[in-house]
Amino acid sequence: MMNTKIINIANKYLLLCLLVFTGFACDDKDDKEDTSIPVLISQNIEEGAVVGPNGYVELVFSKAMRQAPDTEIYFNGGVVRVTINYEKVRYTFSNMENKACTFEIPAGALTDMQGRAYDEDFSVNFTAKSEVAGTGKVFDVIVDSKGNGDFTSIQAAIDAAPFELTAPYKIFIANGAYTECIRVLKNKSYIHLIGESRDGVKIQFALNRVSESTNTVTWPYSIFNEDSSHRKAGYTEEQNAVVIVEGADFYAENVSIINLYGALPSRYTGGLGKDGQAEALITRNNRFALYNCVLVSFQDTWWCRHSSGSENLAYIFDSQIEGRTDYIWGSGNIFVENSKFLNTGDGAYITASGETGTWGYVMKNCTVDGVSGITPFSFGRPYKQGTKTVWIDTQLKMDIIPAHWSSWSSLPALYGEYNTIDKNGQVISTEGKVVGSGNSAFTSSVLTSEEAAKYTYDKIVKASGWNPQEYIETPLATPTNVKLTDYVLTWDAVPNAAGYLIFMNGNYAGQTTDTTVTLNNVGSDNVYTVRTVSQNGTVSE
Repeated sequence: MMNTKIINIANKYLLLCLLVFTGFACDDKDDKEDTSIPVLISQNIEEGAVVGPNGYVELVFSKAMRQAPDTEIYFNGGVVRVTINYEKVRYTFSNMENKACTFEIPAGALTDMQGRAYDEDFSVNFTAKSEVAGTGKVFDVIVDSKGNGDFTSIQAAIDAAPFELTAPYKIFIANGAYTECIRVLKNKSYIHLIGESRDGVKIQFALNRVSESTNTVTWPYSIFNEDSSHRKAGYTEEQNAVVIVEGADFYAENVSIINLYGALPSRYTGGLGKDGQAEALITRNNRFALYNCVLVSFQDTWWCRHSSGSENLAYIFDSQIEGRTDYIWGSGNIFVENSKFLNTGDGAYITASGETGTWGYVMKNCTVDGVSGITPFSFGRPYKQGTKTVWIDTQLKMDIIPAHWSSWSSLPALYGEYNTIDKNGQVISTEGKVVGSGNSAFTSSVLTSEEAAKYTYDKIVKASGWNPQEYIETPLATPTNVKLTDYVLTWDAVPNAAGYLIFMNGNYAGQTTDTTVTLNNVGSDNVYTVRTVSQNGTVSE
């Protein structure tokens, strides 16, 4: 039988060896300094490439980088400033039509955060020019994230618009994810944003306006957190939504405005699906209109942020609004027609109307649905005293709570409905007491047919001297007889067309008011398509 003392000694030596090995392993994985030299992983523009006249050069390194003190970076021989976001180094250029371009970073100008230099000279030569040469402009400016338009940023296009316009300034936005916050200032009136397609144009960012710094869920994305991506991107606390509109007579068509903080990850790439005040849209203007658009968040998707008792008017047609908590809230007059409300969480409250105007919130000929498996929703709850909200000819695709409405701390002047139809095709409009605590209980109404008939576009919108439906057009026919001869692309004119957009391999390439363009880049594999533009900017299929 082995001596017990020898076994104990052997066990001690084994334990000591295990501790030493573990120490080395921990040192290797956790404490050992990364002494590697930065490596260039990728670049978005290759040597000799032909790109659009407005775009950017972006380099991605193996680690976070910074520019070394007393060093210079060059574009076309001039000293320029680059933006550095961790591993990404970017220089943005514009107005380089038909120009040869060179971007240069001398060895040692970039280092990692410990001062280890990228010790190779970097240089890339490319040509910047439009894909097509045509005559005339159907849109005032083109935004294209790939660099083939006038701007790569929607905000830059808005900033370039003249002040105090009295007629539409039409901005075409090519398909792409525009990860930015935009703001239309009060002196920027008549801004019209026309997207290539509703689901293809995404104006998006992840932010909230929750101020509790101890909340580990909300604080990383708070506008009040100086270390949030929102603040690091250069936005201030005042930019407290993805899109803020202050200028009058704003119109948008075929765009999605998405606050990724509240967007469901099952529906939107990059969506976080988190609760908390996180507006996709804030309107502070009069005469605001959306057609075929999408608004997305979880709480407070759209804040109608007008002054007390404001008669400011918003008109929404053929659009979709998503959320769970008070996802249309605030003041003013809102008329939503032929649109869809999508509840994205249990027990949703769609509206939280505040100090509304003469009409309040009016939803007419709308559909209410929800993501799979959620519990019944409420038409809304009164945020401020004396508010008004009505639902007329509503089609439900999911269950609503028995009272149809919820109480809060105030009493509405009118919470009513007419011809609400449930998912089984039955009319279920109800009138009765909405239970609440204290003095917050109220009685909802069922409108008579005569009362419901008063809520029309002509009486609510046109009577104010405004007619945004004039911008809503049926797309014209797509051009026929499209032919490519050598470098010249031609097609037959479409009656009543304002102009045409040309696409190469599905990407925006140019615009013209003529029926012919000269191509600068003809390849055997390229596919060219032409789309018709109506007088107000609607683009054909």
